[in-house]
Amino acid sequence: MKRFMKKIIFRYTLVVIAAATVWLVQSCKDDDPTYGTPKITEFSPASGGPVGTFVTITGTYFSTTKPAIVKFNGVQAETLEVTGTSIVALVPSGASSGKISVEVEGHTGSSTSDFAVTAGTPAPAILSFTPTSGNGVDTIAVTISGVNFSSTASANTVKFNGVTAKVIDAAARSLTVLVPKGTTTGRITVEVEGVSGIGTSRSDFSVPTPTISNFIPSFSIVGSTVVIMGKDFNKHIAENIVKFNGVQATVVKDGSTTTTLTVIVPGGATTGKITVEVDGVVGKSSDDFTVTN
Repeated sequence: MKRFMKKIIFRYTLVVIAAATVWLVQSCKDDDPTYGTPKITEFSPASGGPVGTFVTITGTYFSTTKPAIVKFNGVQAETLEVTGTSIVALVPSGASSGKISVEVEGHTGSSTSDFAVTAGTPAPAILSFTPTSGNGVDTIAVTISGVNFSSTASANTVKFNGVTAKVIDAAARSLTVLVPKGTTTGRITVEVEGVSGIGTSRSDFSVPTPTISNFIPSFSIVGSTVVIMGKDFNKHIAENIVKFNGVQATVVKDGSTTTTLTVIVPGGATTGKITVEVDGVVGKSSDDFTVTN
């Protein structure tokens, strides 16, 4: 009898363990945003577009660890970027109007509405750019990655927050440009000659503000030398406009870098803030510089 009871208890324990394991695995799956049947909630542009169009698909269960196969009415597309909730894909050659589908490990989800494949040339689109910040007077080269650019440099018009940049190298998926003087923080845009539509970056290109952290000495006479410390000064000495309470000073070439500027207290200066201006962007000291007799 005891042996029989032990067998029943042992079998019951196995059943409990198995049930707990199933529950644990299912709970993990439910908590995993990349596990499940893909679901497409929307796509952009919603109106459709020609072959080669840059399409952003939004939804759920787009795995980041397993391959996601995107199709436009049954024709497989190239994917450029995949996250758990969004996919960037290009309308493939041979595609026709119809549903968009996303397949992950045999599980497929389709859009509720059709994507209309139209005639024409696809608009340029920006995926990313590097570096993400800089100043125009430094003639920084920025590489823009995307699709549908022209391989002829002059056929691409690139602007940094509305200021036109010079394109120095061009390919269908990459542009290298020089940040133009007068650039302010904002989006980058690309237009291609003869093509309708503008590609706009998804984030801003940032133009840093010069920052004054300290200056030595904190007081002195007109004509004396002051060292200003901070960051994001221009490496070209002449491009830094330094003022003592509104009166422009002379920047000394020796001892000046992007983090330190050596200047001469100008005649007519009075006690007040020191400012450093680089390409129209101004940074101001938190403390006053005291002009003594």
